[in-house]
Amino acid sequence: MNLMRAIIVRVLVSFSLVSCSGASVDRMTTHARLVELVPIDVDPKRVERRNFGSLTLLSAFQLASKDKRFGGLSGLSVGPDGRLYAVSDHGFWLSASMLLDPDGALKDLVDWRIAPILTTTKLPVRGSLRDAEALAQARDGSFLVAFEGLHRIWRYSPPPRTFESTPVSVQIPSAVAQAPSNGGIEALTTLADGRLLIIAEELENPDGSVKAWVIDDGQFTELSYLPDKGFRVTDCAALINGDVLVLERRYVPFGILSARLTRVKAGSLRPGAKLAGKELLKLEQPLAVENFEGIAVQQTSNGTMIFIVSDDNYSSFQQTLLLQFLLPDFDP
Repeated sequence: MNLMRAIIVRVLVSFSLVSCSGASVDRMTTHARLVELVPIDVDPKRVERRNFGSLTLLSAFQLASKDKRFGGLSGLSVGPDGRLYAVSDHGFWLSASMLLDPDGALKDLVDWRIAPILTTTKLPVRGSLRDAEALAQARDGSFLVAFEGLHRIWRYSPPPRTFESTPVSVQIPSAVAQAPSNGGIEALTTLADGRLLIIAEELENPDGSVKAWVIDDGQFTELSYLPDKGFRVTDCAALINGDVLVLERRYVPFGILSARLTRVKAGSLRPGAKLAGKELLKLEQPLAVENFEGIAVQQTSNGTMIFIVSDDNYSSFQQTLLLQFLLPDFDP
């Protein structure tokens, strides 16, 4: 990180912290826990704003911890036990219980657990094995974790044995090995019919789209996804009707970040298709925006809850932000 970028990002971090409510800052300093949630304003110029694109904002927090294991959150999922799960690019599991208000808005995350992700030999992941980038729940409740570095997907047992379980390898297309070490499987989700969708970050086609596959019991169907200009795919999540939400992120010099969320229709997931979703949400400065890399969805009676989380890269110049939105059941 060059000096000018560091200065600018530090200013942005300071500005965001100033926008937090004083009561929450006091709570963080006087009642230290493993992870503290500090409310933030997504739109600092219109703090009461709740409508963002096709989505309704329900909650927004900065997550802060003195635990050196915390950070780098690159994959997110709501487990079958109702807890929020994440994986980090330093090879850790994280989970917490969600406290919600009557409308489903997140009020707090409690009962945190952090543990190393284990290898097939029951040792903590290290070196090229540790970069976990995507997390998805299979229909049987087990968790699928996609890794970069040594590109692969490992399956872990359902809760409550997830953190202690020994993974089983999931077969992936051999072409994934051609991806850059830091540009492999960045997005992973289980589709409504049980198949898996994976999207690469930097394995590009000549037309600028990135390679994607649907995995069905060891069979691979290739397709592609076309992100917006300058954006890269960072995660995806399937809805119960078969549609897929795709999270994208753009970075330009001096620490300027943007994020967008698109919706891909289930009917377009055909062999050889070039997917291009309809934009539901776009976050750009002066809105609260960070390096958003994880998305999770949860179906409720009010609609689909969407959580997006940012990867702070274990840097003091970046933040871990967790935003919660509501997507109505009707087609936006």
